[in-house]
Amino acid sequence: MERDLRLFGPLRDRFGTNRRKINAENSQTVRALLIQLDIEPTLVKVAIDGTICDLDCEIGNAVEIAILPPVSGG
Repeated sequence: MERDLRLFGPLRDRFGTNRRKINAENSQTVRALLIQLDIEPTLVKVAIDGTICDLDCEIGNAVEIAILPPVSGG
């Protein structure tokens, strides 16, 4: 199924865009998707349709998947 992938921060620079279409099965996990995209799963957060989820969450019927870099601040 085709999904919208949103990329932020360094990932936007790495992929050369902040948005792209990807194909992912409903049963695919967030971890498997990140590995497929060559992104270290432990270094990012992922939101599926606006909700942060854990790495073993299935993508399900998601329309949008956002990959968020770690946030730092002072």
